[in-house]
Amino acid sequence: MSTTGKIVQVIGAVVDAAFPENEMPAIFDAVTVDYQVDGEEKSLVLEVQQHLGDGLLRAVAMSSTDGLVRGMPVHATGSAISVPVGEAVLGRIFNVTGETVDERGPVVMIGIAGLVLAALVALDTGGRGVALFALGGALGAVFLGFQYGFASAWRRFLTGGEAMGLAAHFLLIGLCALVFLGAPTMGLDAAGSIAPVSVSLVIGAFLFGIGMQLANGCGSGVLFSFGGGSGRMMVALPFFILGSLLGSVMLPTALAWGSLGQIPIAAGDTALPGLAVNLALIVAAGGGFFWLARRRGEAMPRRLIAGTGIIAVLCWLVFVLSGHPWGVTFGFTLWGAKVAAALGVPVDGFAFWQWPGPRRALVHSVLADVSSLMDFGMVLGAGAMAAAGGALRRQDWPPARQLVGAALGGILMGIGARLGFGCNIGAFLAGIASGSLHGWIWFVMAMAGSWVGIRARPQFGMTA
Repeated sequence: MSTTGKIVQVIGAVVDAAFPENEMPAIFDAVTVDYQVDGEEKSLVLEVQQHLGDGLLRAVAMSSTDGLVRGMPVHATGSAISVPVGEAVLGRIFNVTGETVDERGPVVMIGIAGLVLAALVALDTGGRGVALFALGGALGAVFLGFQYGFASAWRRFLTGGEAMGLAAHFLLIGLCALVFLGAPTMGLDAAGSIAPVSVSLVIGAFLFGIGMQLANGCGSGVLFSFGGGSGRMMVALPFFILGSLLGSVMLPTALAWGSLGQIPIAAGDTALPGLAVNLALIVAAGGGFFWLARRRGEAMPRRLIAGTGIIAVLCWLVFVLSGHPWGVTFGFTLWGAKVAAALGVPVDGFAFWQWPGPRRALVHSVLADVSSLMDFGMVLGAGAMAAAGGALRRQDWPPARQLVGAALGGILMGIGARLGFGCNIGAFLAGIASGSLHGWIWFVMAMAGSWVGIRARPQFGMTA
């Protein structure tokens, strides 16, 4: 049976759904709902308990109904809930739908993979590299555990006016900016992440904003969702890498379209005046979004506050260990170049890869690149968190149209990240925290791109 109905009412664990009267699922049959919550793929199993008449049925959910809304499609399975049997299940713990919840299997495999990779990192870059790899793992676990995202928060703001997510983002930026106060005394580059104000920046940020709404995740979101088993991100990430490589080919030309150069905010004779002005701007922006949120009756959940604080501390540690703010997308560009070179593409002849930084990264192992170490760590950390919570399992692939959107979104994010000098982490978070004008421009243009991307989502089978 492949009959599809629609949810008409959700009351706690009780869900009412409408089906064609001549194709009603039987009492005690399982029906399923596939949906998303903040970019995370969910699949909920319900058991039919009652036929209410006129094509309506009442079912009981086997797990949380958070995120269910009226109108969502419900799929009949044609059979009752089943659980596995046989010797392979002896000693295992299952939930009511037959999924293992004893943390065996995936956790062990991810742990082994993490230890092997950590050993390789130790041989290549020593203890510092292992520490950065571990910080990436911690960030992946925290982002997944707290469902800390940028794309969904921006979408909620643009579609419904919800501003508390953006207020939290600027709180995070403000906390990260504080690290620059002590940077000179630690011998670190107090300039942080500074990039040119240019036509390339404007175009790149706009493209990135479109892409992250089509893919349903930004740079960090793609990584932690991929680690958590998202089928959508298994498509988005390879195309993100491809787009990053294409962007590296385009960037030297794009920089010739016009640039005002690097513009630090309130650069003075000492670090303190510039820091004070930058923090004042961050507080003003964050306070403005907080005021809008409170005016709507929104509260900042403790979970969001805690996630913001933990991520800020981890960002400080990354800065201290690496000497510069956390970045995500250069690793994707490097991976794409390494693969292309292995396939015989003369990558080292491209202008971007002749610049000192990229050239050095290209000739060395990917394990010597800080961005790559952090990215690998994020995937494994998110995977470990998902496995430990019993959430790492095979997920049904989204419809084909949504996968096309994920692929297109990945390419646009990749190109946009290179032309715009980073993503929500490297340009928005690190750029503004560093006191660079380009970070603020990136935010405005990426928000504009998100507006366009949101309106394009229905074309790919996603809600606006």
